[in-house]
Amino acid sequence: MKSEVQVKRDYAAQILDQELRASHAGETGAVFIYRGALAAHALLKPFRSKSTYNALHAFATQHLKTEQSHVALFEDDLPHFRGSFLLIFWMIAGFLTGFIPALLGANWFYYTIYCVERFVDEHYESQCADLATLGAQYHDVVTTFTQCQQEEQHHRDEALDAMTRKPNQAMKVWGAMVDIGSKLAVSVAKKI
Repeated sequence: MKSEVQVKRDYAAQILDQELRASHAGETGAVFIYRGALAAHALLKPFRSKSTYNALHAFATQHLKTEQSHVALFEDDLPHFRGSFLLIFWMIAGFLTGFIPALLGANWFYYTIYCVERFVDEHYESQCADLATLGAQYHDVVTTFTQCQQEEQHHRDEALDAMTRKPNQAMKVWGAMVDIGSKLAVSVAKKI
């Protein structure tokens, strides 16, 4: 029979594994958001002004690099965790979440990034608070999550600043769908 201390350690390890899995899946999805956006931008290059194309391409390329570095942190520097068995679906969903709005225009794309990053900011905040209650041994993970959160906040603010007009009703519906999908994805990734 396990001691109370061992039960608490097992519980903390399970929570850590779930949070790492959910964030890894989310960061992987984010990589594919930018890959999807870049694919759409490439398709539409002949139909966009050079300045619009260059701005979108630079934004997506720079953010892709940051998201790739986040995935590398999860895969190389954080404690071992079981990745999501559904990671391929996060890749597909991420690709579509970048591709579709990028086809619809710059404001759609920037608003989508704003919505995604707003959710990610709140999610990292919640994770850090939860992990801090589990003990000092998770300080390094909380520090890494906080670093990622700060970069995601920058992405959120940069996307909002890049928008040239307020979101229309259709964009707001899309943003709500992105938010619901993100919440569902986190719940599923923690379990599967």
